[in-house]
Amino acid sequence: MPSTPFKIEQGKFGISLTDPLVTDACAATIADFTDFTCNITSGALTASANVSDETTPATWCDPEQTTPMVGATSYEAGISFLQDPQIMAGLSRTLFEYDTQIAWIFMGLDGDNPPKAVAKVRLTAGAFGGEARVSLTAEATMPCDGRPIICFGNTTDSESVGGPIIATGATEVPGGPGTWTPAGAAVLPADAADMTAMAIVATPATAWTTGSYMQGTTAGVAGRGHWDGTAWVAGAAP
Repeated sequence: MPSTPFKIEQGKFGISLTDPLVTDACAATIADFTDFTCNITSGALTASANVSDETTPATWCDPEQTTPMVGATSYEAGISFLQDPQIMAGLSRTLFEYDTQIAWIFMGLDGDNPPKAVAKVRLTAGAFGGEARVSLTAEATMPCDGRPIICFGNTTDSESVGGPIIATGATEVPGGPGTWTPAGAAVLPADAADMTAMAIVATPATAWTTGSYMQGTTAGVAGRGHWDGTAWVAGAAP
């Protein structure tokens, strides 16, 4: 289909120092972040390929071969902004005070509408000061922790892509804590109530054996739940 050039007419940019628990960028809004939109002159998420070569030595039958090996792509959020050191709780202070700390950013290219993105980043400080009698500007490049979540589309049709892997299933290990699926899931339920809310699929679907349970992100017994054959129930299977 033909491509239509996109222009940022009314962007949004915000920072949250606490996890806004976004798993669907299409549902995220600037209201969940501290709004620094009016400081931003430019903002983008950029990707850096992780490519290396694996060399197979030549043999008596074949010449040396080089095979490209592709690792996980890394991302960074870059912004250019108007300095605001005259504001006690402005963007300049936020980046300086929380330099190197984990935070979450919201980047909307059409306000709260798609396309928009949420990323977990390491904050970096910008410049302080500059030339006389000009509007002071600065830049900050913030490496992303993991893959950003990007909502592609528009107000009519949109879809969220990327971000952490969300647990969808739980497999019983008889007599002990089970395993979450898919492997490597980073977003896990907190407890049995959360297992229900996230519609976690139990394997097996029959009642689990005595002592079996899933351990949620809530520490200790409070985070445990088991499948009784019809629903998630708090604690280990009796």
